[in-house]
Order: sequence, then C-alpha cells, then structure tokens
Amino acid sequence: MAEVVAPEVRAAQRRMVATVRVSGVLCRDGLALWREVGCGNWKATAAEIGEDLDLLEVPHHIVPAVRFPLANARNTALREGEEVRVVRDDLPHLVRWMPSLGTSIEQLPEDCEGWAYGFLEPRVDGMAAMGFALAADWPLWSDKQARRARLMCAQCDTDLRRHDVVPYNIPDPQRPNRIRLLCGECCNDGLDELERLASTARQPA
Repeated sequence: MAEVVAPEVRAAQRRMVATVRVSGVLCRDGLALWREVGCGNWKATAAEIGEDLDLLEVPHHIVPAVRFPLANARNTALREGEEVRVVRDDLPHLVRWMPSLGTSIEQLPEDCEGWAYGFLEPRVDGMAAMGFALAADWPLWSDKQARRARLMCAQCDTDLRRHDVVPYNIPDPQRPNRIRLLCGECCNDGLDELERLASTARQPA
C-alpha cells in the first residue's frame, strides 16, 4: 500500500529535492546547504530549509560558515552565511525522500574532504590546532576564489588546500587580528614565530 503523505510534507519534499540538486554539497562528513546571511528575498534561508527538514524528520544542524568574496565586490571580507548540515549517518532519512541521493553517496570518493579546514597557529604555549568555519564546498573553489578566501600562501601563493601542505597562521604585525596563512616553507614550519613569541614572553613588562 502506498504511503499516505500529508500535503505540507509532500511540498517540503519537493522543495528539498530542488534545493539539494541546485546547491547541495556532499562530502565525507555528510550533506551541506549554504545560505548567505540576508538571502531571504531571493531564496530559502537556512532556517526555512531546516523547517522543511523538520517536516521530513531529517536530523540536521545549522552552523555559521563563510565563503569567498565575490569577484566584483569592493568589500574583500569573507561572506557570512549559515550552512544546514546533515551528517552522513543521518542521510538515509533524506534518501527516503530523494532516492537518487543514495547513488551520489555511493559514488563519493573514499579520499574526499570533510567539512573542516584546519591550520596550525604558533602561540606562546606551543602550536595550536585551529580551523576556519568555511562552507563545505571549499575544496572545489577555483584558485581565484581560494585566494580571496586567504587559502593560498600569502607569500608564495601555494594552494594551502593540498594534502601535502600544512598551513600556518602567521599574522602580519600591522594586522595582528587578521588570519594570514603561510605554507611551511615560507615560515619555517612556524618555528620562527614560536621563537619570537617565546622571546617576547621572556621580556620584562
């Protein structure tokens, strides 16, 4: 016997299928749907997507996530947004409403990236593991987009998304609060900055 589905649930299913097809990003960690802050006049917000997932009984969470500035934008700040994320173990709840998603999940490469982008940051008490709150599609950004998001070495322009490169946050003394990522070759694997910080800490106040 065919399952009886309430009209509002069926409508949520149609909206979700269309949204996933247009802007869904699958990765090792699950499915993500990014929305820029203030996009409500043009498309469903992260909260509205969450309401549809609630109707479909799909577990999810919403987190802050930024994307690269647009190429023609005068403002070079990262674009603030939110991302609706369904962890991989919960994707079967969504596949129930969108069977074709199951095929895409099966075809995911085993070595694909996850949601997190990490880097190391020298501190007075040692090296700290840090991370950017980036949109899940960061591995797919073009070099130009990654550069605008500061994911290229600030000195030699090496792509810091490469598996064989470790990024380090070495702030510019003129802008100490701004993240400035360098590859290990350009900053001696952060050791010079560790020594500078240790030397500063030893100086009397």
